[in-house]
Amino acid sequence: MKKPKIGVYNCHCGGNISDTVEVAKVKKDISKCPGVEVCETYEYMCSKPGQDMIERDIKERKLNGVVVASCSPRMHLDTFRGAGKRAGLNPYLLDMANIREQCSWVHDNKQLATNKATDLIRGLTERVQHLEPLEARNMPVNKDVAVIGGGIAGILASIELADKGYKVYLVERDPSIGGHMAQLSKTFPTLDCSACILTPKMVYVSQHPNIEIIDMAEPVAVSGSPGNYEVDLRIRPRYVDKEKCTACGECAKVCPVKKVNNHEEGLTQEKCIHLPFKQAVPAAYVIDKEHCLWFDKGVCRVCEKFCKGKAVAFDQKEEKRQLKVGAIITCTGYQQLDAELSKELLNGWNALSQYGFGLHPDVVTNLQFERLMLQGMHKPSNGKPPKKVAFVLCVGSRMDHGIQYCCKIGCMNAIKQSLLLLKAFPEAEPWVFYTDIRAHGKGYEEFYSKARDHNVKFIRGRVAEVVPDGDHLIVRAEDTILGRHIEETFDLVVLSPALLPNTGTSELSKMLRVDLGEDGFFLERHHKLRPVDSKMEGVYLAGCALGPKDIRETTIETMATASKVATFLGRGEVSVSPEKAYITPEKCNGCGVCFTHCPAKAIESTSKGVVINSISCTGCGVCVPKCPAEAIDLTQSSDAQLLAQVKGTIEGPGESPRILAFLEKTTAYGSADLAGQTRVPYSSNVRIISVPSTGRVGSKHVLQAFASGADGVILIEGDDSQFREDGIRDHVNSIKKELGKFGIESLRVISTTTTLPQYDKVVNLFQTFDERITKMGRVAPEKRHKIAQTLAGGK
Repeated sequence: MKKPKIGVYNCHCGGNISDTVEVAKVKKDISKCPGVEVCETYEYMCSKPGQDMIERDIKERKLNGVVVASCSPRMHLDTFRGAGKRAGLNPYLLDMANIREQCSWVHDNKQLATNKATDLIRGLTERVQHLEPLEARNMPVNKDVAVIGGGIAGILASIELADKGYKVYLVERDPSIGGHMAQLSKTFPTLDCSACILTPKMVYVSQHPNIEIIDMAEPVAVSGSPGNYEVDLRIRPRYVDKEKCTACGECAKVCPVKKVNNHEEGLTQEKCIHLPFKQAVPAAYVIDKEHCLWFDKGVCRVCEKFCKGKAVAFDQKEEKRQLKVGAIITCTGYQQLDAELSKELLNGWNALSQYGFGLHPDVVTNLQFERLMLQGMHKPSNGKPPKKVAFVLCVGSRMDHGIQYCCKIGCMNAIKQSLLLLKAFPEAEPWVFYTDIRAHGKGYEEFYSKARDHNVKFIRGRVAEVVPDGDHLIVRAEDTILGRHIEETFDLVVLSPALLPNTGTSELSKMLRVDLGEDGFFLERHHKLRPVDSKMEGVYLAGCALGPKDIRETTIETMATASKVATFLGRGEVSVSPEKAYITPEKCNGCGVCFTHCPAKAIESTSKGVVINSISCTGCGVCVPKCPAEAIDLTQSSDAQLLAQVKGTIEGPGESPRILAFLEKTTAYGSADLAGQTRVPYSSNVRIISVPSTGRVGSKHVLQAFASGADGVILIEGDDSQFREDGIRDHVNSIKKELGKFGIESLRVISTTTTLPQYDKVVNLFQTFDERITKMGRVAPEKRHKIAQTLAGGK
């Protein structure tokens, strides 16, 4: 083993770190650590001068390892590895200490934060001395793309990629593409026709040789790896042959059954066999099985008799299909808060009922108002033109006991609809009841001014209730600017409900192994730097799948997503991480224990012995501590590396209890990062070590922690991990059992799982566990000594 020559570089991060951590003291202390050749500080290590400093020292001082102490490795690990590579250092000989998100941003006490930063860096300098050069493998990618969701985002993403020569599968669960934009009358702030923008794109998609529309379809499973995914679809029958249907409409004329028209938001009815809407693509009829007499009672089939093209196909069955693609784009859109969703999400409270929705036909949603505009503006109750209309914003949203975030389109939508109402009826009186007018987009403030110039009345204040009064509606509200109560009579009330993630978003996130945010929408990898990437390489996000937004923002985001996909697939190959488990054949006795514990089923017995399939291996490391012969290890997280980091991190002066937290490196570690980003404080006694999974942490690592000075150990796994909760429980119980042999109480070890946005759960665990360990007191020195002796082989 070469003599270690480690370079350590501490970042000030423009005060984000140095305002809390005394970087000069850290430099002084770390410079004394064994193996450290050079220790420097700089204001912005990620800048060109900062990277140049690292490259220069690698070349001139012949460094064989580097530690960068700055922000989270989730943000800039690739940046610094690139700098090392340019200087001739193998990228896997560089690591990062997270002293911003998990230190300076969560602690106020300078001394405690400085001590913790020193410990984290010291642990990394010990670990880096055991790192070995690794080489990533390159694999060819499949250049086809699956786009999930056929709204405006999915349509534009498909066109952008298809025009670049990529084969695109546009998967839509409804009978037609188009999404919510197909329901709109006009768009803000330009007031141009929504259909005039959308429908030519829909037709273009249907005619493009590189795009295949798969309607009535939903993903049921996603497997594979970046660049080579398999997407399993379930395709529901529409009971009409799309190739034979001419959309003549003769079948609908004779169908005896009427049902609610979903495209018209329940304002009208349609036949059981129907065209989704006039401009639908595919332009083919569909049978609603739930309302069809043939499927319900075994009678009728009259539509089949009158279909001249013989397109009606009652014998159609559900199909299964697998797509092999290199990249996946999620464009699943949104849904509006309704009565049922409100009760489900808001503890039984119906946010719409206080406004009379469902009790009076003239209380409608803003999406229903769009359809009324296209039908010829009228009151649903009697068909008369409405003269005085109340637009009620933030229904169920922007409130502590409701949906807390803003829908982002409600204000501009109400202004648009007010102006359209005035155009239809110049004598009309539109009133807008708002919380705050949010006119953040290009041309939006001017649009707002235009509405005021046209005498649209804006009332700042929440509507308390809407009371039906015959053919009219009484609106009671408060004007918070004038400080007075309002009670006015209106002909029509238009509600702007909260926007929610679309149905099935949670299930799809699990299939794709990507995260959801606290709001339930898909979560991007980095809010500013990677706003359309998910945490899974090759899986991208666009449009309202990421959160509420308008059409312009959706379009911009979609173009960015298409560009990212083209870049990813355009390279022709994808780098496969070398961080995999491996077997030392001389130690392996072929017992097969590892077979049952590998969550990826990547270990198998062959004529040459037990082998690990490096393609299937996810690098979780669960198999390593389970091997009774200690024949398995994990590159980049070997026993030597992990034990050295544990010892280096937890050793140090101080009387306070010391807690070591092993966090699964993706979801759990990211959750702790989110706590830092939101500046949620927790005890500085907690030191975090990132591991591939908590299953990688064996008894020897926990014992080493207690021998080196730990008084408590936390293990947190990502909720989406392959290492399931029952496996974690059994694993932790076996560790506790081993600790008991040395008199270490089981209460000194705790475990849990978390999703990425549940940082409050992580922080609460840190706090309550710290309180518990403080009460229990520090581990007795004789117990530590006994463990250390055992680990050293009784020497």
